[in-house]
Amino acid sequence: MRPVNAVVAFVGIAAACVIAGAGWSDLGRIATAAAAGMLLGSAGNIINDVYDQAIDRINKPRRAVAAGIVSPRAAVIWAVVCAVAGLTLSIPLGSTALLIAAGSAVLMYLYSASLKRVPLLGNITVGVLTGAAFIFGGVAFGNPAAGIVPALFAFFFNAAREILKDVEDMRGDGAHAVRTFPLIAGESAALTFVSVLLVLVMLGSALPFLLSFYSSLYFWVVFFGVDCVLAYVLFAMWNDRSTGNIARLNLLLKYDMLMGIAAIVLGTY
Repeated sequence: MRPVNAVVAFVGIAAACVIAGAGWSDLGRIATAAAAGMLLGSAGNIINDVYDQAIDRINKPRRAVAAGIVSPRAAVIWAVVCAVAGLTLSIPLGSTALLIAAGSAVLMYLYSASLKRVPLLGNITVGVLTGAAFIFGGVAFGNPAAGIVPALFAFFFNAAREILKDVEDMRGDGAHAVRTFPLIAGESAALTFVSVLLVLVMLGSALPFLLSFYSSLYFWVVFFGVDCVLAYVLFAMWNDRSTGNIARLNLLLKYDMLMGIAAIVLGTY
């Protein structure tokens, strides 16, 4: 289920609910929406591990399916359980939220089954799915517009991170003839594209403050907590292209998502 991813999904959707106007009296509905998104995301991660087990034996040998700790059949069953639970929790949130949840579940399956192997399309798909989580949280409280800004940031941020992950996984992907963007265009071109996306995130991060969407607290948290980290990632990935360093930077970006979410939540007050 990838616990760190699950926590980020839960916190992100809960934050989207708060941004959309949820209060302390809505904790039950917030938890329902966040748990639904977390379970659906976990189902997607599990299915991805089933499809990528041969590649993961090279790139991520300690993952449960690749390591033989969990059988593919057991993993599929658990993925179905998570998906059904996530969709069931989405029902009381309304028909639009359920539609987003169901569409995301289908898109996550298609990503693992085929889209991941199409250069850039797979990366864009993950960006769309991550952004949809914030729209989902907004819809759960009747204010989808509140999720647009974080959804846009999540899209560009995660599209960049997914391409960087493909750089990290070049050895395993190449061994199994997976046509990722870094393998088609080259490592330098991929890192250049990542750099462009992350610079766009850094430049765009000031706009919500300048347009008075969020308070000055958002600006300072996003500047020191997100932009400075992204600047470090840009420097570090060009300075050291080793697989170990790229993996470290990918993990750092995953945690940095939480800081970005915190900046937006704090900026709404």
